[in-house]
Amino acid sequence: MILTISPSKAHGHIIAPPSKSMAHRLLICAGFAEGTSLVSNVDLSEDILATMDCLRALGAELDFEDRQVTVKGIDIRKIQKPARLSCRECASTLRFMIPACLMSGQPMTLTGSPALFRRPLSVYEKICSDRGLRFRLKENCLQVCGLLSPGQYTVPADISSQFISGLLFVLPLLQEDSRIILTGPVESRSYILMTIQALQSFGVNILWEDDHTIAIPGNQTYSPRNVCVEGDYSNAVFFDALNLTGGKVTVEGLKEDSLQGDRVYKSFLRQIDEGCPAISLSDCPDLGPVVPRGLHLQWERKL
Repeated sequence: MILTISPSKAHGHIIAPPSKSMAHRLLICAGFAEGTSLVSNVDLSEDILATMDCLRALGAELDFEDRQVTVKGIDIRKIQKPARLSCRECASTLRFMIPACLMSGQPMTLTGSPALFRRPLSVYEKICSDRGLRFRLKENCLQVCGLLSPGQYTVPADISSQFISGLLFVLPLLQEDSRIILTGPVESRSYILMTIQALQSFGVNILWEDDHTIAIPGNQTYSPRNVCVEGDYSNAVFFDALNLTGGKVTVEGLKEDSLQGDRVYKSFLRQIDEGCPAISLSDCPDLGPVVPRGLHLQWERKL
């Protein structure tokens, strides 16, 4: 077979794929809410399947049909037997689930590829060491055991926001109040805000005391909800960027007041079209594969 590929310009309308980041968060909240929740507009990927597998391993029931997940959640404080959670190759799933595994006092094993366990986990390792909890890291698994306690958690904010989100999922369930103190520059703050938004959707309240201090009232519970995963800006940019090369593509299904850091891409694309700006991707790293290419194309046009 011989294929001929000719230059052309893209035209048409497309609905943005659902946000994987928000799908993780809403599924976890639904899994921790006793009762039945419905999470709609879900696309299955290896990462989302990993989170769903882990929730099932903890005891939740999840049924996927027609891009909707029906979730029968559990109280993770009442787990009465050890569990083995398969995180596949998803760092988000691993980092979100480690604190959850420290809520029942049962020995838990998180598994995955060797490459996954080469990703930084030092934040949780220190927390476990400081509180006398088991944290045994091996080539392709992590074993943890113990009970998290309420109190103050000091977390470096320039490694990954996923550690902060992992703590936010579980600290509200403890009997007393807790605080998270963020040290250093806060990278990817938008992902923390997305986690808080997901928690609020399921009736859990989180408070900011200042830019580096998060107050977490204790003795809270998740309430089952019906929620919809919003469109993903980091995927939408691939289609919208086609307009920089003369295309006429309309991307629909994006939430205008979204907390996603990647929502700034529209501003970036305007700046690229108008000149050659200096753009910071510190709060929107997923734009990296697209925005620099747009700058390159704009520079070529100037030449």
